[in-house]
Amino acid sequence: MALRSFFVTVFSIIQLFLPAQDISGVWVGNYKPSFFTATPEKLVVEIAVYNDSLITGASHLYYKHQQYEHYKIYGVYKKNESTIYFSEDSTIAVKLGPMDENCLGNYKLKLTSTGNLLEMKGRWEDNSVSLFQCPPSGVWLEKKIDKNIKQTHAAPKDNRLERRSDIQSLVEISDVEKDSILIELYDNGIVDNDSASIYLDDSLLLFKQFVSGKPISLYISLDKQRPMSKLKLIAENLGSIPPCTVLMLIRTKKKRYEVNLSSNFSSNAVVEFFLKE
Repeated sequence: MALRSFFVTVFSIIQLFLPAQDISGVWVGNYKPSFFTATPEKLVVEIAVYNDSLITGASHLYYKHQQYEHYKIYGVYKKNESTIYFSEDSTIAVKLGPMDENCLGNYKLKLTSTGNLLEMKGRWEDNSVSLFQCPPSGVWLEKKIDKNIKQTHAAPKDNRLERRSDIQSLVEISDVEKDSILIELYDNGIVDNDSASIYLDDSLLLFKQFVSGKPISLYISLDKQRPMSKLKLIAENLGSIPPCTVLMLIRTKKKRYEVNLSSNFSSNAVVEFFLKE
């Protein structure tokens, strides 16, 4: 929230005979109102689990007057204990009022399951060493689950999508600009035979393309029913000068964005698109 970026510790309690819950996905919630801090209209936390226990993702705090906070998160998921630890590690973007500041904090939450709903409830506390700290606050998050989904035969998933996701840029797109977004890829710097694949969420767009001084072009459109989408750069090789680096130009009907991306064999570079409400 305003005055807030976060280091999160999530303690979840699930009965031992229940299987470990899938915490990957988008969690939506908020903080309990506080007289001393500005409460956002909505808190959104994205969680991705890779290597079976490590966490990456992002947190998004949305306020009135188009103000926001966006942060990267990293952490650990201990399935045998049903506990989660993650930290709001660095800032993607912050836009707050002139009297507002952000501060780091710890979350301690318990995970419960009721019907088709997963909930995390607990408390946020400032973890800074500053003399004047943000006051603690209650916090809750929830995610719907569908227990009636039937398993179907699907194409094998690219295991490289399970690498750590490193969100390197966030681009906010208005509803009128969500269609026919032009993406152009160039080698960033010296052309050294980098090659990469591109996914939009889990859909393959480009496969093992060499990146050079000439653009590789493609178009994407965003789904209004899915306000957050991830464009993932997966390194196929690292060229002669590691890591795999790409300059991505993003052109909408009204705006142009320039993003420098870096990917390797342990992490995928991610550009996150967020549709403004």
